[in-house]
Amino acid sequence: MERPVRVTPTGDGLSRRGWLILVAVTAAIGVAVLVVGIATVGLPAGGARAAASSSSPAAAPHPPLPPPAPTPLGLPPRPTATHVATVPSQPVGTLKPGDCLQTYDSKWADAYPVVDCAERHIAQLLTTGSLPQPADAAFPGKDALDTQVSSLCEPSLNWDWVARWNEDVQLDLRYPDTSEKWATGDRTYYCIVYTFSRHELTGSAVAGQ
Repeated sequence: MERPVRVTPTGDGLSRRGWLILVAVTAAIGVAVLVVGIATVGLPAGGARAAASSSSPAAAPHPPLPPPAPTPLGLPPRPTATHVATVPSQPVGTLKPGDCLQTYDSKWADAYPVVDCAERHIAQLLTTGSLPQPADAAFPGKDALDTQVSSLCEPSLNWDWVARWNEDVQLDLRYPDTSEKWATGDRTYYCIVYTFSRHELTGSAVAGQ
């Protein structure tokens, strides 16, 4: 009886059984690598999509532009044309509280054109009077006089009228504001209201009118 021939490994290679085992192991490793590769490639893509959807929100819509500010009631839209006097001017010393000034370029003018307040005008004399300091009193300084004259002017101002124009309202204080003017003994003050944008106004800005 012949004895079976045993194939044994040699220094040049593996046996048949070794090759089979090697092939099987290699195939198993290949399948495992393929599965891991698919998982590795597929999952980040989905994760990236999820991250993109969560980290890239839709662009916020532009806020709507605010509507234009309404024109104060009873007044023309801004701006108005150049103002020209059509009536004779009256000396400043003859003006009475409540007089409406058709044009107004400076609080130091010698005279102003006066019109009925129902007509369009640029400024109005709120009030006028004399400061209580005697003729020989020392000049108190412009800041102190500003405060004093302001306190004398503000009670004559119609605050409902002021609310129409808000920050556009300007109040000019005319009084002897230098030591030289003060030394003459003049104590007359004037309070003149107008708008910074020099709009034509209608109606009166004086309280109670």
